[in-house]
Amino acid sequence: MRKDRRPELNARQKKTDRNNRILLALCCLYMALLTGLFIPSAVISASPAEFVDAHYYQDPARYLIPSSLIGAGVFLIAGFGIGLLLNPWARKRYTTAAAAVAAVSAMNYMLFGRDYGSLSSALKYETAISNPAGTVLMNAACAAAVAVAVVLLRKKHSLILRLICLYGCGALVVMSVMNIDSLRKQAGEVRDITDRIQAEDASFRLDKKGRNVVVIMLDRAISGFVPYMLNEKPELKEQFDGFTWYPNTLSYGYHTNIAAPALFGGYEYTPDGMEERAGLSLKDKHNEALKVMPLNFLEAGYEVTVCDAPYANYQWIPDLSIYDEYPEIRTCNTIGMFDEYKIQMLEYLDHVRSRNLFFYSLFRASPLVLQPVIYDNGRYLEPGGNTGKGEGAELAGVSPDFLNSYMVMKNLDRLTNVTEDGTNTFLMLANEMTHDAVELQKPDYTPRSEVDNSAYNGALKTEDGQELNLAEAEEIVRIHYDSDMAAMIQLGRWFDELRKQGVYDNTRIIIVSDHGCYLGLFGTDLREKYGDLSSFGYRTDEWTDTMCYNPLLLVKDFGASGFTTDRTFMTNAETPALAFEGTVENPVNPFTGCALTGRAGEAAEHHVVESDWHIADNCGNMYSDPLRITFRGTDVFDPEGWTVGSGNP
Repeated sequence: MRKDRRPELNARQKKTDRNNRILLALCCLYMALLTGLFIPSAVISASPAEFVDAHYYQDPARYLIPSSLIGAGVFLIAGFGIGLLLNPWARKRYTTAAAAVAAVSAMNYMLFGRDYGSLSSALKYETAISNPAGTVLMNAACAAAVAVAVVLLRKKHSLILRLICLYGCGALVVMSVMNIDSLRKQAGEVRDITDRIQAEDASFRLDKKGRNVVVIMLDRAISGFVPYMLNEKPELKEQFDGFTWYPNTLSYGYHTNIAAPALFGGYEYTPDGMEERAGLSLKDKHNEALKVMPLNFLEAGYEVTVCDAPYANYQWIPDLSIYDEYPEIRTCNTIGMFDEYKIQMLEYLDHVRSRNLFFYSLFRASPLVLQPVIYDNGRYLEPGGNTGKGEGAELAGVSPDFLNSYMVMKNLDRLTNVTEDGTNTFLMLANEMTHDAVELQKPDYTPRSEVDNSAYNGALKTEDGQELNLAEAEEIVRIHYDSDMAAMIQLGRWFDELRKQGVYDNTRIIIVSDHGCYLGLFGTDLREKYGDLSSFGYRTDEWTDTMCYNPLLLVKDFGASGFTTDRTFMTNAETPALAFEGTVENPVNPFTGCALTGRAGEAAEHHVVESDWHIADNCGNMYSDPLRITFRGTDVFDPEGWTVGSGNP
């Protein structure tokens, strides 16, 4: 009599189906953790201060709640729920596809789409994202290989695949907890800084009868735009009466943590100078540099005010407690303090981050061919792009980083207190609107969510006929020109107000940037001289453009008139010497005792460093994995003056 095998087959099928359900649940859990918790926590923990408004603190960890809920809803409820509704045959194939998607998503996130540039706190990149066709094909080939491997493993060793998914989920939980722990620790430090900011009196004084010295650092402002801006708006030349433009100026790095110390502290804080004192941390040396000018002016009897000292105490939101031991120095963080449209902007940011952290994760986990579609120019497929409604709607979609800095420049007159009691004053202020660049509405260069410059993006010209065609230029060129022009317009308005108040002629003003940018316009592409430089490990469309090391330098002396151009070789490390000339006798570095003098033309060569800009990581005593570039000569526009990787200690 033949044995009935149907109960045995049914039991085997039930076991197989149960294993399919377990694997499907693990795959859905993995995707929910990856997109809802791990990637969002990695983004926020990389720089929690960027997700905090300095004047309205809220815990940045709160954004992980909506992203986790969306991830759970998409993958655990919808994804797993659909699988449960399928018949066993379809569920088996659905589960295999889910395992392949999970594996390919992990590969995409870890290995591809990592070089799109800086990501803002609104989850937008500086310019449109793109990948070379070869990279897209490589990604597709790798995805296909991973998917095939999953299918084979599913057929031959299903238990191993389930174990891999289980351990993967565990690893994501552990790494997410580590990210959240780091986030909370950093958020605590940020909270201490923001609590201090609430009590600050944000203002500074200029005196009619005294001498005033003002140093303004415009982060990443582009020197080469100056003649085009003056020709486009001739009124700027009148407003900038008395200024001298130094186009032939060198910076010692491309990022603020490398380039700013020399600007504020002089030549002892160039990369060479920073690394010669290997016993001190980069943070401590950076803090020293931020104190050099204020302490010298304080010693000379000046009333000193410092605003927004960049990376003070190596914090994204400047920790101005570094000046606490000098109570006579007035300090304040102005960026973000003005409430015009603040409510609308914060509501916009909350919505964008709460929704788009998950969609950013989905974008990063997707194949490269789909990433531009999901990214959708920073809208992440949201209908209407959340441009906002009602009062302030015209600014709702504008980069909050730009707006917070722009509002300071727009309100410089409100920050200025004019007196006439004969007090000498010194102001050191930094602003980032020229770094957090956006396209602005012309001809007034004002921020708007929806910009239409089709009638204005023609060729710009200088007085001597050189052309810059913005219509044909890359997006990064257009946004930097617009933001730099907006800064010049707001400074011009402020200068007009200083004239009305009677404090323009007796004020020395230095406007300087820490570095330039890789726009490919006025510098030299070192790849033309050295060929493929990708082996150095840095983005070769950035640091190889010598425009990165050509900062803005504009100087107006007491009682000066006219607008002039001086092509003398300069560096932005001359800034302290320019500020001290005729105002501070025998200035010295209070931390080393060395005299502070200008010496741009004395060195036979100048050593420029490219290194990691993340101050949370690049915070040892020496710059991490530095790429060294040497400049020789006195003309930063001479291609022969630049050498990569030689001539440095």
